[in-house]
Amino acid sequence: MSIELTRRSLLKTTALAGGGLLLQALVPARADAAATAGPAVLNAWLRITPDDRVTIVVSQAEMGQGIATTLPAVLAEELGADWSRVTLENAPADPAYRNPRLKWQFTGNSESTTAFYDLMRTMGASAREMLISAAAARWRVSPSSCRAEHGKVMHAASGRALKFGDLAEVAARLEPPAHPPLKRRKEWKLVGRSLPRIESPSKVDGSAVFGIDVKVNGMVYAAVRTSPVFGGKVERFDGASIEGRPGVLGAVPIPSGVAVVAKSYWQAKKAVDTLDVVFDEGPNVAANSDSLAATYRAALEGKDWMVVHEGKGAEQALPTVVSAEYESQFLAHATMEPMNCTARVTSDSCEIWAPTQGQELTQLVASQVLGLPSERVRVHRTLLGGGFGRRLIADFAVQAVLISKAVGRPVKVIWSREEDMQHDVYRPAVLHRLTAGIDSEGKLQAMAHKLVSPSILQFVYPPGVTGTFDPSCVEGLDETHYAIPGWRVEFKLIKVPVPTSVLRTTGYGPNIFALESFIDELAHNKGDDPYQYRRRLLAGNRRALAVLDAVAARSGWGSPPRPGRYRGIAFCEAFNTFIAHVVELSVSPDRAVTLHRVVAAVDPGTTLDPGITTNNIEGGVAWALSCAFKSEITFERGRTVQSNWHDYEVLRLPEMPPVDVHLIDSDARPLGGTGEIGPVTVIPALTNALFAATGRRIRSLPLRRHGFRIARKGDVA
Repeated sequence: MSIELTRRSLLKTTALAGGGLLLQALVPARADAAATAGPAVLNAWLRITPDDRVTIVVSQAEMGQGIATTLPAVLAEELGADWSRVTLENAPADPAYRNPRLKWQFTGNSESTTAFYDLMRTMGASAREMLISAAAARWRVSPSSCRAEHGKVMHAASGRALKFGDLAEVAARLEPPAHPPLKRRKEWKLVGRSLPRIESPSKVDGSAVFGIDVKVNGMVYAAVRTSPVFGGKVERFDGASIEGRPGVLGAVPIPSGVAVVAKSYWQAKKAVDTLDVVFDEGPNVAANSDSLAATYRAALEGKDWMVVHEGKGAEQALPTVVSAEYESQFLAHATMEPMNCTARVTSDSCEIWAPTQGQELTQLVASQVLGLPSERVRVHRTLLGGGFGRRLIADFAVQAVLISKAVGRPVKVIWSREEDMQHDVYRPAVLHRLTAGIDSEGKLQAMAHKLVSPSILQFVYPPGVTGTFDPSCVEGLDETHYAIPGWRVEFKLIKVPVPTSVLRTTGYGPNIFALESFIDELAHNKGDDPYQYRRRLLAGNRRALAVLDAVAARSGWGSPPRPGRYRGIAFCEAFNTFIAHVVELSVSPDRAVTLHRVVAAVDPGTTLDPGITTNNIEGGVAWALSCAFKSEITFERGRTVQSNWHDYEVLRLPEMPPVDVHLIDSDARPLGGTGEIGPVTVIPALTNALFAATGRRIRSLPLRRHGFRIARKGDVA
């Protein structure tokens, strides 16, 4: 059930002292509450019906990371709700549901738990205290003598109890407390447990609604064909070339391409493939992987570096210098559900159904394209069949809006797999050069890290990027926990003809691959054990040492592995979470790699749901192994070469190794995220293990460039 809420009530703000956090909580005026039949609205996140049904609004997009279970459970915990009577509803595009830290409504950068945990606790606790106050007033007792539990307010002394549904209407009229008391950890009944994921049953029985499943009355379908060259445009197309084809309604121009509209998607797809269209390929037709590599190389060898971090002693001369270069490849998001969007545009309104990570950006862009006030654009978020950052961008929604406006009907746009793969906004390649100064005793005295990268924030958060700097590109380097003397980080932002943006692990992925590989090189050059070498660099950081020690203990690092097996280790902090991986493997003479096991130790501060957190780390291993061994985007004649799973390969089920995840609760704040961190230290742990096994240091990805593959059944390790 959904209800209409006034913008005035949505934007009413409650200020909480102490943390200095402004909560844009839905607190309707008393007249609003009295006039509302049905659900009682206690705040932006919570409604309770007279029949005792609790509806919690989910602000964050569910794309496999489990956030649609975890955050509602946090609110329900503080509320004292009966979890079996809780239903969920996706948030509309509205400032009330903005990330309270970044003041923008989106899902990404592992911000969900970090930014919303305290807010969800406070919203639940505030509503609980309002319900208790309503019950205490009815019973004429002190609120302190009452408690809320399992969907009821109870008065222990008299044995009386009232359901939330009996109290909600009166409670909704009360002023919410500014500083509601929060439950102690020992009182938790939902948080800290492995809960069944809310959306799993619907995914199993097929009732789950992803973007591609949306149906709207009167809807037609569109398939698109955009310029194969980055920056190209349509020179001309002949709509008559598809006239008379079954179900085809016509062709519509869109930015950089053309769409065909038909009564079914396959009718539209077949027609757009045969449409007579000529593209002006534009200025980037000569771009290819070699020319891009030359651009990176020239930047690395050039001048005009931005110094991001400079520690004491960075300029000192040392007797021994060790230097190495590392390269991470271009990657596609390759979501299992290709880009799609359904839109209904009228003369004065727009309604969008989309698997989006960026509701607010989608609303803003549609508003600008149509010339409508933002409040006339409604965005309905569906489940996402994978995101990884790709669905933060609104290009696919813009197409749906423009086509719907042109044909005067609701339209569902679906990209083909080829369109999706070849018109992505890619994770950029990154080129690194690391240099270390070693004294006469072999001790590290200074270290410098230079990296070259295009922007990754330019499409999703343009205000965060200047002409020379994108802070996300240096993640993991300017805040390392290693006690590195003379630590210096320099960055150069380059422009390339390939569109680039954020992808799972953001800057941490390529940067930690380079840093953790180089740390391993320094340990080897000194003749030290890689684990002990890191341990000395982390001396004094108890949280970091606890994670590093845990992964070493769980992997049996102190004991030799079985004959023919080798281990590699890597550590970092990313997204406010500490993580370390150990990979154990063996390598056959023909470079088939058998992955015997992967061990992870993870400290996100507090583990809100052990099952979901473990799933995220396990999934991160699979994702990382795809990137490490197989996946790569290359370019020829201004085009993306790869087009589908046959030439952009990902990990297959028989290739997945056993994964052992050890969770550590340090109670550190702010809370860390686990949706993106899982892959970050897998790749350097893997390549460090390959060095231990082969004596060959891998400094560029993917591993198939170097002849390595994951062993298949029948291979001899």
